[in-house]
Amino acid sequence: MAHFLPPDWARVAQLVSPALERTAPDATAPQLLVLVPDAGAAVGLARTLAALPAARGRRIVAATSAARAKRLLVGAPAHAVIGAPAALAPALAASALKLDQVATVVLAAADELEADDADLGAVLAEVPKGAARLLTALDATAGVETLIERQLHKARRVTEDTVAAVKSSANIRCLTVTGVPADAIPQVLDEVDAPTAVVLAGDAAEAATARQVLAALGHADGDPVAHVVETEVPANTALVIVLGVPTGAAWAQALSATPTQVVAIVAPRQRAALARLAGAPVPPFSAKGAVAKARAAEARMRAELRDVLAAGVPSREVLALEPLLAEHDGLEVAAAALRLVERARAVTDEAVKHAEARIRKEMKEAEAEKAAADRPPRPRGIRIDRSDLPRTFGDDRPRGPRGPRRDDFPLREPGGGRGAGPRGGKPGGFAPRGDRPR
Repeated sequence: MAHFLPPDWARVAQLVSPALERTAPDATAPQLLVLVPDAGAAVGLARTLAALPAARGRRIVAATSAARAKRLLVGAPAHAVIGAPAALAPALAASALKLDQVATVVLAAADELEADDADLGAVLAEVPKGAARLLTALDATAGVETLIERQLHKARRVTEDTVAAVKSSANIRCLTVTGVPADAIPQVLDEVDAPTAVVLAGDAAEAATARQVLAALGHADGDPVAHVVETEVPANTALVIVLGVPTGAAWAQALSATPTQVVAIVAPRQRAALARLAGAPVPPFSAKGAVAKARAAEARMRAELRDVLAAGVPSREVLALEPLLAEHDGLEVAAAALRLVERARAVTDEAVKHAEARIRKEMKEAEAEKAAADRPPRPRGIRIDRSDLPRTFGDDRPRGPRGPRRDDFPLREPGGGRGAGPRGGKPGGFAPRGDRPR
């Protein structure tokens, strides 16, 4: 089955939940395989899926890299494995990942996967032919159609109900985050400072996280100044904070409440879905501090230009730029010249930073050398002069009594016939021993 919906991991987790619930608790190999575009998607989907009731008693492994996937899969069996093909293919080649028991394979955010990827083909080739297949994507792109033709032939397609773009006078902006959307709520509240604010959550788990954030800021549950809703936004709310990409019906209802400002906190891959929902590209949400800093820099630049113009423009620069007026407007020529100036200034600033870093390093080395020179020398140990001590050599040294000399020790004979020596009677040998026969 192919589902066309925004890349929202909460919705994907709801689709995957029945397959996870069908896995055997005593499974010795993964029975659910979910392929995602990258490591961030694997972690996000695994975190969302682990919060569902179907995940109780099941081990879910998010393979963020090939080395980590091998280590986790060898340590203990996993019921579900989530990861990118580039992270799972090496584990499969090293026999750390077994796919012979996979009952369901999911291609999540398939429009971000490469249909001709060698790693993707290697992983899918090991999946049993009888395994159920599920695909989610935002659009039916050429790559998605190729995957459907190869892996989900004649699959049923389910498209989320779309709602026509609602005209609204609200100032709609989006804040892109890579982590949990609810963690960015304080930033939006501080920057906008609206009299009333509502946080629109997509599901119960997301709403619970948002309530915890608001409680940490001092807003109790149901506080009219700032509270969380899952379905309906109250009318005439000054600020609506949307977590993720909502459904078409929820988006239309939020705009019908006539808010003054709407800020959607989304992941980078959800911006296209938000633009489709809004009917136009959504501008980014910028902090006041960054905007004020940019405006101050532009004001300084204009002041510098006024000083140059007041001093009089040299004729050489005018003659050099005059031919460009036949092809471009004067304002365009000035803007291009300003870009060149900013580029040169950036290079100069970078050179200054490197010079400052080098000077600081040299100063630290000089201070270290000076400290070493000023340090008092370490005291040496006391040496004893032994020149006046008596010294004994040779026979002056005391000796102990010598033992008795053995007179019966056999002497070496200068010669003799065969058998005179201990070994064959060789000349110069010792006399044979008398305690044993020869």
